[in-house]
Amino acid sequence: MTRQPEPEPVVERRPDRQAIVVAGGRASRLGGIDKCALEGNGTSLLERALLAAGPVDTVIVGRGTVTQSATRVRYVDETPRFGGPVAAIAAGLASLDGQPWTLVLAGDLPEVGSAVPLLLAAFGRPRFPAAVDGVVAADGGGRVQPLLGLYRTTALERALHALPAIDGASVRALLSPLVLAAITVPHASCADVDTPDDVRRFGLSLPDGAAGVERVA
Repeated sequence: MTRQPEPEPVVERRPDRQAIVVAGGRASRLGGIDKCALEGNGTSLLERALLAAGPVDTVIVGRGTVTQSATRVRYVDETPRFGGPVAAIAAGLASLDGQPWTLVLAGDLPEVGSAVPLLLAAFGRPRFPAAVDGVVAADGGGRVQPLLGLYRTTALERALHALPAIDGASVRALLSPLVLAAITVPHASCADVDTPDDVRRFGLSLPDGAAGVERVA
């Protein structure tokens, strides 16, 4: 009897990637605190973003402190300071070595860890379209969170160069020329922390000694 050959194991593709964590906002609705320092269960929002990014070269743009051991991580400032997320992305790309894919993460997403594996899995599907410039997270209602996405690095660079100005530019304007695939993720994964109500909803608090104009009650 002829034996059928054993099927070859399926090897999941993972993009060669780098990561940018956008952590330079003013947090004006939270009294100017370092909201990336907000923590729950002993893990800050910034550390959650780094864990989600994985062991890749990562740039944190803005402020924030990593209390756990973190390798392959560096800090830069956007130009000008508080120039907005597009300025942060530009600063991050300028300080990285140019891996083919760039993971862009907001530093204030409490549930970011449940979304990133879905973005990476979308890349690994067979027949991933070559024309697609990236995959971006969307909640169950179809709302897209552009600061939770995996983008072709060259596409981001082209889009940045096409902008008339980077300071104050909107992420929507940056990404408008790109062909993006929206990937539905758990609803809470796209929710950021902007207000005291958000802080309470996610059970977060500022650790002792964290920088801030006022504490979040």
